[in-house]
Amino acid sequence: MYIGGMNRKPKTINFWVGRLPHWEVQGGRYFITLHVAGAIPQTGKNQIRAAAEQQRKIGTQHAPDWLKLQRRIFAEMEKWLDRTPNNPWLQELSLAEMVAEAIETRRRRGRWNPFSYIIMPNHLHLFAEIPDGELKAVLEDFKRWTGHQAMKLLDDPPARFWQKEWFDHWSRSDQQDDRILKYIQNNPIKAGLPDRYRQWPYFFTQG
Repeated sequence: MYIGGMNRKPKTINFWVGRLPHWEVQGGRYFITLHVAGAIPQTGKNQIRAAAEQQRKIGTQHAPDWLKLQRRIFAEMEKWLDRTPNNPWLQELSLAEMVAEAIETRRRRGRWNPFSYIIMPNHLHLFAEIPDGELKAVLEDFKRWTGHQAMKLLDDPPARFWQKEWFDHWSRSDQQDDRILKYIQNNPIKAGLPDRYRQWPYFFTQG
């Protein structure tokens, strides 16, 4: 399923590094992963941070090895999120429904255009186009609002609902668009969730 456009080489708008790198481009379509706080154990965090540190040493995000390390960070993160049962708060229907409604509300307001998303037990995958220069502001607002609402819905709320940072990767071509859409669709199967999860209502794809 191609959304449109060919290989893309957009202008960089912003690039910043926290614990993870974040690269914002003009007309960007971003594959974003948010996970709940504590979903990844310390061993996994250490491995992700080690790969992120290697990226920082490369010095430029345009180097071939930079993108290889970006893929490694994502693969390491997904391995832990899919295999560990830590803090599966989003399998609660009330929380999943709240997050899905927050995504839709921001779509109606023009804050982003979601192509697809899925709410997994301890993380969210979202593929969306976000207006230029607004990636950080939009995600911080989304995390802040949904995190605050989650605290009201949980019987024993934690100190923080979402992990401090998120993973973002901008899609560079039609082919990457298609791979991202298929990844989101197949994530429950890849994670080994029960068959009933394939009918989980909190999966969305455009078209």
